[in-house]
Amino acid sequence: MGRSVIYTDKASKPGGFYSQAIRVGNFVFTAGVIGVDPGNGELISGGIRAQVRQTLENIKAILEEAGTSLHNVIKVNAYLHDIGDFEAYNEVYSEYFDPREPPARTTVQVGSFRDDRAVEIDVIAYAPKG
Repeated sequence: MGRSVIYTDKASKPGGFYSQAIRVGNFVFTAGVIGVDPGNGELISGGIRAQVRQTLENIKAILEEAGTSLHNVIKVNAYLHDIGDFEAYNEVYSEYFDPREPPARTTVQVGSFRDDRAVEIDVIAYAPKG
């Protein structure tokens, strides 16, 4: 079973010594992704909704680079700065996944990040052979 690093300029660049994602066989494991604009490398403004949207767009780009899509996400881990943002987070999140077949998900409050991010998300996705 091969292991390959996934990288795309269409998503936020890693902020440390790690890969955007790793593909192993038919699965893709993303690192934690945040709402950074891949064009300028800055955390976007606009609050939790804007950050969730940009985070999921970044994840979408990473998965597409790996030969899969959000439709094939099987597990989501989401880390919120403030669990009080859950409704707003969930509202945007629900726009990206099929309500009839949503992925398994864990959402927790982490309290604080080292910057102003409101959310960080990582996923595991099925990737068809390719």
